[in-house]
Amino acid sequence: MNKGDLTVIIARFAEGPVRKYTFSRKLLLVTSATALILCVSFLLSTLHYYYMWKKVSDYSELETTIDQLRRENEGFRLSANSLNEKVSSLEMTSKKLKIVSGLDRQGLGGMGGPLEVSGQLIPLSNKEIGDLFTDLDKKSGDLEVELRRLQDFYTNQSILWAATPVGMPVRGYPSDGFGNRLDPFNGEPDFHVGVDISAPYGNKVIATADGMVLFAGRSLGYGKMVSLDHKFGISTRYGHLSRLAVGTGQKVKKGDVIGYVGSTGRATGPHLHYEVRLNNQPLNPMRFFQSATALQFKMDRSKTRPPKNLRRG
Repeated sequence: MNKGDLTVIIARFAEGPVRKYTFSRKLLLVTSATALILCVSFLLSTLHYYYMWKKVSDYSELETTIDQLRRENEGFRLSANSLNEKVSSLEMTSKKLKIVSGLDRQGLGGMGGPLEVSGQLIPLSNKEIGDLFTDLDKKSGDLEVELRRLQDFYTNQSILWAATPVGMPVRGYPSDGFGNRLDPFNGEPDFHVGVDISAPYGNKVIATADGMVLFAGRSLGYGKMVSLDHKFGISTRYGHLSRLAVGTGQKVKKGDVIGYVGSTGRATGPHLHYEVRLNNQPLNPMRFFQSATALQFKMDRSKTRPPKNLRRG
């Protein structure tokens, strides 16, 4: 036995046989080196396997992410194309509305053509998609302002239309027109600030526009009268009524009954005296009549005295 050798003694019982094993130093070194190499190799293999497993896992996750991004990119392209078509359509609608409303004086030339919708998406890069969305965002902002302007315009137009007297306030025929005339009572030259509409006693008199009753009662010369305010400085008056159907401060709609034909006040017989005023300045109500009879009616200003069979006041 050399110095440095390893001896291992194995005894099962104290009195039993003893076994002795001797290992040389060289063998121990070789065995230890081999075991160390095996452990290091196993450790390196384990680390390499873990690295490769991690890499494969990351690659699979990356493939999943890429596939998801590809689908999202495809969705963005579809959304971008759809939004672009919608914005273009809205821009065309806005332009047509501006032309119809008179806000665009240049007019719309020849425009149109079929809209081709393809199932294929327009190929766009990420930068192009970003630029497209930026452009669409700007267009949508401008379009929102333009549509708000058009909405305000049409809202004001609808209010103005509702406040504009249209048509005749009673079923009948004009018996005396607007302007210079001879007074039916004294034959003196006079200026008639409204029109007289001959109608049977008790016929319904309606409001020719939405408004509010400024006055409902007796007034000198008018007899029983209703005065309506229609905003925008527009007002109407209905005179010589036999009965009133509204009161001061009451809101009325176009077509509502406000009174009944009579001959109260300075009148020669049953008829309605009707006035249209703008900022309290009388306008010719004939301009607002839609009846063919009223449109064709013309007063002969050359007559020195009105016919006796016409009801005036």
